[in-house]
Amino acid sequence: MTERRQFYRIDHPVIIEHQCISDAEIQQSGRPDQFEVSPFFLLQAQLRDLEAESNHCLHRLGEQSPAAEACFRVLNRKIDLIANTLSTDTFSLEQGEPQYINLSEGGLNFTRTAPLEAGQALALKLVFTESRLGLLLYARVMRCSAIEAGNEYEIGVEFLRMPESCRTQLARLILEAQAKKRQHAQDSLS
Repeated sequence: MTERRQFYRIDHPVIIEHQCISDAEIQQSGRPDQFEVSPFFLLQAQLRDLEAESNHCLHRLGEQSPAAEACFRVLNRKIDLIANTLSTDTFSLEQGEPQYINLSEGGLNFTRTAPLEAGQALALKLVFTESRLGLLLYARVMRCSAIEAGNEYEIGVEFLRMPESCRTQLARLILEAQAKKRQHAQDSLS
């Protein structure tokens, strides 16, 4: 039977940390707090949440005053630039080595040296080193399969209770990766 997927998937380098948690922990908090993260990691997350909140207001403002909307968008870009500059050094210090994961808006696949039970709830910390994007998410293990060429397991997880700001950031990252892949394919044909 052919598997149908809802989301476009990409292979992407990410520093990933995970911890097994209970379903009760997911219900207690909107975002995982199991990881030690830098203040700049949290700053980036808070700025993404604020951007998601302000986009609707900016759109409505733009209907009445396009010049005011443009001014606020420039201010948003300035804030993003400052936050990215502040976090540049910090993200290089985040623990772990990047591994290629298979990523979509709905979940991801990654490898590890020990199996996980299907149904296990996880807290995830993802650091996208290329874009300096950091996400704290909940997920559930959907499958775990041994990889033939070694003592590793491929773990497939589905994201749970993902904030809309995180979903937007993932969608943007995936679209950018698709565009880069298409551009690279066109360049190699030239």
